[in-house]
Amino acid sequence: MDKERRPIIGIVTTMANGIGQKQIICAAAARAQELGYDTAVFSNIYSPMQIDLNLICEQKVYELVMSEEIDGIILIAESFVNKDLRSDVADFLAQKSVPIVVTGGNLPEFDIPGLTVLNSDDSADMEKVTLHMIEEHGYRDIDILTGQKDNEISEKRVKGYISALRRHGIEPDEKKIHYGDFWLLSGEELAKSYISGEKPMPQAVVCASDYMAYGMLTEFARNNIRVPEQIAVAGYEHSDRRVLHYPLLTSFQRGRAELGRSAVDHIHSILSGTEPPEFTPPECTLIKGDSCPCGKDVAQYCKDLEYSALQKDYSDWNLFSTMEQQLTSSRSMDEFISVIGSFQWLIRYVQNVYLCLYSNWYETNAVPTQQMTCRTIMPWLDNSPFEVNKYNFSAIFRRDPKPSVFYFNPIFVGDRVLGHMVLKYDNPDGYDDVFRNWLKTVTNGLEFLRMKNDIQYLSSCQDLSEYRDTLTGMYNEKGVKRAYSGGLSSGDGELYFVLLKTGLFDDAVFSSEDSGRIDGVLAAAAAVEKFCGPHDICGHISETAFVCIVRSKADAALLSDTLSSILIRQKKYIDRAGMDSFLCVSRPCEDLSYEELLSQCLSDIDEKRRDIAEKRSQIHYSEVIELRNSIYSAPEFTFDTEGIFDSYSGNANHLRMLYKKCFGISFHQDCISARLAKARYYLATTSLSMTDVAEKCGYLDSKYFLRQFSSAVGMTAGQYRNMIKR
Repeated sequence: MDKERRPIIGIVTTMANGIGQKQIICAAAARAQELGYDTAVFSNIYSPMQIDLNLICEQKVYELVMSEEIDGIILIAESFVNKDLRSDVADFLAQKSVPIVVTGGNLPEFDIPGLTVLNSDDSADMEKVTLHMIEEHGYRDIDILTGQKDNEISEKRVKGYISALRRHGIEPDEKKIHYGDFWLLSGEELAKSYISGEKPMPQAVVCASDYMAYGMLTEFARNNIRVPEQIAVAGYEHSDRRVLHYPLLTSFQRGRAELGRSAVDHIHSILSGTEPPEFTPPECTLIKGDSCPCGKDVAQYCKDLEYSALQKDYSDWNLFSTMEQQLTSSRSMDEFISVIGSFQWLIRYVQNVYLCLYSNWYETNAVPTQQMTCRTIMPWLDNSPFEVNKYNFSAIFRRDPKPSVFYFNPIFVGDRVLGHMVLKYDNPDGYDDVFRNWLKTVTNGLEFLRMKNDIQYLSSCQDLSEYRDTLTGMYNEKGVKRAYSGGLSSGDGELYFVLLKTGLFDDAVFSSEDSGRIDGVLAAAAAVEKFCGPHDICGHISETAFVCIVRSKADAALLSDTLSSILIRQKKYIDRAGMDSFLCVSRPCEDLSYEELLSQCLSDIDEKRRDIAEKRSQIHYSEVIELRNSIYSAPEFTFDTEGIFDSYSGNANHLRMLYKKCFGISFHQDCISARLAKARYYLATTSLSMTDVAEKCGYLDSKYFLRQFSSAVGMTAGQYRNMIKR
């Protein structure tokens, strides 16, 4: 673990505002805070049971679990009702090498080696529910409504029901075991069969989920069946919708809070190098209601009513707020932040909210980068944007002095991911349905802002005119500085500062009068972007300078050579500017500031530029640089030296001598260097086989190419590709 940040426990779930998930999350977050951990909760918003192509994009939020900053993971397995989504999440988890705890029941897709499953005991809990009906109320004629037949959880709950009956000498009857789907409809259908006489009505029914019990109560109420006088009903899992059904359901709450605490303790023990504590499945707890003779617990009922009333108040305030109208009139990102900040109070109990958007969120067909622009929306805090890598959670978390819980929820439109909203709570808590509607309004507002502005104006909205170069779309110098100060996510290799300087001399093609200036800049920008990987930072910091901040296992010289090799393959650039128009240098970042690194690299450039300027003063330089340009443009054809020299006036030997004097290398050796530069380009930017690379660079014998490459570069071509390709 990085000692400069607090450790982080990630919780992976769907619809984190569901009561079951919330109980686990809040208890886990509270325990994590006690131990000095931050908690990062990754959840979608809609969680459809079936694949909905309009919502598939929200599932990309689970990619965040790949962050190297996460030290342990809790997976709330039962929340993932969609099989395809379970498979996708399982693929992410299988790549992690941190402690992972599964709560709420394991599923086949999550049967990953090394995972620890902590769950309540479904059989013991349902036995307790059934015993309550037998021992407290004297019922002996009891049916059970469980989930799907052959479903592991369904059958475990049936097992507990049978065990309770046998403890009291009641022989189980298969006809009294009914299978449903854990949802309302199956409860309604069973109630109808009792009412119609199709099935004999028992004294009591125990339901393996509250929702099936709600379905029964609704159907009984429609048909004037008195509960519990004619038939008693008990549920399991305790839903927050209890007060919406009549009579008030007697339910048993699973020990989810204990599961959350136990999961954190298990992860903490592993990270601390100690033996995890022995786990005892927590028992369910009786929540009294009127659907059995117990009668409701008035204090609990009042608490439930108070919560429902508060939900209704916030829902009404959200419904009748003018946030949507104000967002549609926003003409800049600052105005947009101001509006949603003024309505932050609709997110109950939240301490801070960060809007994190991908740097190219406004581009319709763009693939999201890993760089994000984040800013708090809270009116009393500094709303200045700051740059972070999407996996660099600590850049946000460390802004608060003590451990907190952070919820990451996706922001998307159709098949485009715009970013995510991060909610921060100092005390273990979470959002509700009102936030889900609030976030939908914000998302629609962002899309409206994007659509009603052209790209130039939207650049202003996003502060891109301040942080982006309008010609290339890359960061400008201010943007590079900000991104560098935000930091890159950790990974293999060292951080390097790479500077490309074009237009080295006054007669270069980059004068403002040159009609091809834009083509030259864009060609150089294309080379820089091809050189940089998805995790890197690159920018056009002046008319003739580009900066890359990259993490690589290569050294500084190798990085400079690679960028140069990629630029050489930009035909529009070389044809107009030539081989002597640019220089590339690189230095390790270490702990230096942007200004220090730029100054050092510019000094290196100046020294090399002076050397080139001296050679440019040679007689016939213009002829030999033209020759060199042609060599590097098509190195596969340059070994026929006599044929090449025939096109130039003067003695061939004299030209060779002048060539070496101007460039410090013999013509023959430079031909080899040109071929190897082309080889570096293909190795760094393509997946071509070594044979294909050799052929494209003019080598008839690929083995000879490999020997020559190793001799010149100091490593094999394969080693180079593995080291430099990102």
